[in-house]
Amino acid sequence: MLWSPSGKATVLQDVGRQGYSYAFAINDAGQSVGFSGFPVRWSPSGKVTLLQRGFGEAFAINDAGQSVGYSGYNAVLWSPSGKATVLQERAGQGSSLASAINGSGWSVGFSETATGTEAVLWSSSGKATVLKDAGRQGYSEAVAINDAGQSVGYSFTASGQEAVLWSRSGRAIVLQDVGSEGYSNAVAINDAGQSVGYSKAASAFDAVLWSPSGKPTVLQDAGGHHFDEASAINASGWSVGFSETASGTEAVLWSSSGQATDLGAVLGPAWTDTYAVGVNDSGDIIGYGEYHGGQHAFLLAPASATPLAAIAVPELSTWAMLVAGFAGLGCAGCRQTGKAAVVA
Repeated sequence: MLWSPSGKATVLQDVGRQGYSYAFAINDAGQSVGFSGFPVRWSPSGKVTLLQRGFGEAFAINDAGQSVGYSGYNAVLWSPSGKATVLQERAGQGSSLASAINGSGWSVGFSETATGTEAVLWSSSGKATVLKDAGRQGYSEAVAINDAGQSVGYSFTASGQEAVLWSRSGRAIVLQDVGSEGYSNAVAINDAGQSVGYSKAASAFDAVLWSPSGKPTVLQDAGGHHFDEASAINASGWSVGFSETASGTEAVLWSSSGQATDLGAVLGPAWTDTYAVGVNDSGDIIGYGEYHGGQHAFLLAPASATPLAAIAVPELSTWAMLVAGFAGLGCAGCRQTGKAAVVA
C-alpha cells in the first residue's frame, strides 16, 4: 500500500499476482520499492516496474530513483530505468545483499565470506570497499548510510556484538556500549553522523543515541520496564522507537537530549502494543499497533509548523488528534514479534 498524507490508500500493483507483496521504502517523489514475486518499483500512482525476474527484493530507494537490494544471491543496484548493476562481491562466496542507499548512489550491506560476513560499502559504479571488522571475528554488517557516506551497523567481538560507525574510507569507530555487556547495534544514521539503536545492560535494553564520535546518550525509559529500542532518527537528532510497559509496548519519541514523549498517550486507549518506526524532518511519525482487535498503521503529524528541534519536550497536544483520520487503515501482513517488525 501507498498512503497519501491525508491517509488515502493506493493499492500498489501486484506484478506477481500471488496476493503477496511488500513495500519497504519510499523516496521524496513518492516512488517506492519492495517485493511482488520479484524485486519491483512502484510509481506514486501504483503502477509497477519489474526490476528483475527471479528471486530477490528491493530494500531502499533514493530521490534519484536508484534502488538496491538483491537478486538471486547478488547485491544489485538498479538505475531509475530499471537497469541492473551487480555490485562487486569481494569475498568470493557469491552471496551478498545491499540494504541501504544514499543520495549519491552509494550503498551498504554485506558479503558472505568463507567464515562469516563482512560489511561492505559500494560506490555508485558498483565498486566495493570492505568496511573494517572492528571485532576481528569475521562477522559484520552495515545497515544504514547517510549522504556523507558514513554507515552504521555492527561487528561481532570476542565478548559479543558492538555497534559500529564506518567512515566512507572504511575506518571503524566502535560506538560506546553503555551496558558493558558486549551487545549493541546501530540501525539508523542522519546526515550529521548521529546514530541510534540499542545497547544491552545487565537486566535491560537501553535505547541509545550516539554522537559522530561514538559518545552515547541513553534515551529515557518511558515504559518503566527498562526495555527500549530506537529505530529511526531525523536530521535534528530526534528519534522514535518503543518502550516496554507493564501491559505491552508503547511507541516513543525521543528528543535530541534523550527525553521521552509517550506516543501511546497521544494515540489513546484504543491503541495497544504500539511501535514507531519512522520520523521525518517535519516531525511526522509513522508506526503501527493493535487497534480494536486488528493490526493497523498510524500517522501522527504535528499540529503546528514548529520544528521538533525548537521544542524541549513536546506536549501531547503537539499532535492535535490526527489518529481519527487514520485509525481505519489496515496494515497488510502481520508481525511475528515486535522486535522483528521494528528491525524490518
